[in-house]
Amino acid sequence: MRLVFVHGWALGPEIWDALAPLLGEYAQARVNLGYFGAAEIPALQTGDILVGHSAGLLWGLRQKRDWAGVVAINSFARFCLDAHGRGCVRPAALRAMRLSLERDPQDCADAFRRSLGIAPAGGAAQKERLMEGLDLLGGFDATSILGGRPWLVLGAEDDFLAPSTAARDLAAQSGGALALSATGGHGLPWTAPAFCARPIGEFLRAHEF
Repeated sequence: MRLVFVHGWALGPEIWDALAPLLGEYAQARVNLGYFGAAEIPALQTGDILVGHSAGLLWGLRQKRDWAGVVAINSFARFCLDAHGRGCVRPAALRAMRLSLERDPQDCADAFRRSLGIAPAGGAAQKERLMEGLDLLGGFDATSILGGRPWLVLGAEDDFLAPSTAARDLAAQSGGALALSATGGHGLPWTAPAFCARPIGEFLRAHEF
């Protein structure tokens, strides 16, 4: 069994630096989607557990359907609101992000990181990869592929981007356990690593992966 950590849009594998050591008894791998340099994608293996932050969950589910288990942090089954109000943001918000990225990729990515309380990235923003990330957010709905494995959903009541209603919906749709923090915003892996580590450890032990 191995934990495979996948970061969200305009972020990088460093977002796991506070949380991953708290789960150090488990084998781990981190995906780097290459938003600020070369991508590094480890080979995905049978028995891997997906730990996805925000859009990292959607990337993981699109890449591999047979994860042994899934941990979703600040995430969602779909990002853009549909006609029934399921999702996180209006499509217009994603279109505005795309226009901002077209104008100035570095400023767009750095501004988003600042909104999450993270310093600008050390490398140059990779416009094509960032656009691919927005395409994933705009076009991928994981609702139909959520079941069939153990799930844990972690969210924050004050998450401005993926509201707690999205976390509750994801837990209900996947049949997974849900843990919500009162605070921590859209950055639980670095704002509340201990909060994340406790239920993840309990989840892993309960299912004996």
